[in-house]
Amino acid sequence: MNGLEQVKTALAGALKNAGIAAHTAYSPGWAKSYHEPVVAIGLRTGESRGGAMGSYMGQRVNPDTLDCQEVYGMRLELVLSLDIYCPPGEGAGRCDYVLEALHQVMLNGLPSGLRPIELKWEETVWDGDTSMFLRRGSLACGAFFVAETSEEQLELADFILKGVLTK
Repeated sequence: MNGLEQVKTALAGALKNAGIAAHTAYSPGWAKSYHEPVVAIGLRTGESRGGAMGSYMGQRVNPDTLDCQEVYGMRLELVLSLDIYCPPGEGAGRCDYVLEALHQVMLNGLPSGLRPIELKWEETVWDGDTSMFLRRGSLACGAFFVAETSEEQLELADFILKGVLTK
């Protein structure tokens, strides 16, 4: 999974843990299937900072194997779209409730590799394409990734969003 997809998936997971329905990708008409408020997570803008071998961070010893691992880092600067859709039966005011819950997630519920910088939003409007109320929002954030190598492995493993457990 690439870095951007890791960020969107981690953010969707944090929202779902807070009881907010979230969808990481959408196409025209997708929101019509929701009967509750939902947040659509996408990308507005992004920029990669530092990559692979140029972002050497040092070494650490794996306590289980005593192998020496080189650690590399990468940073993405992103502005993610966090568009809140609310069904007509919920009313436009329900977008405010979801926005407040988003604020709480930004303060307390993100993985350590995601650093929120700024959350912006617009007024709630009627979206004729989805037949739902819509409050467009965006989250400016930094996303920090780490990758490791070992003595046996000369190539970098995939960069993993810091603070997110992998299988």
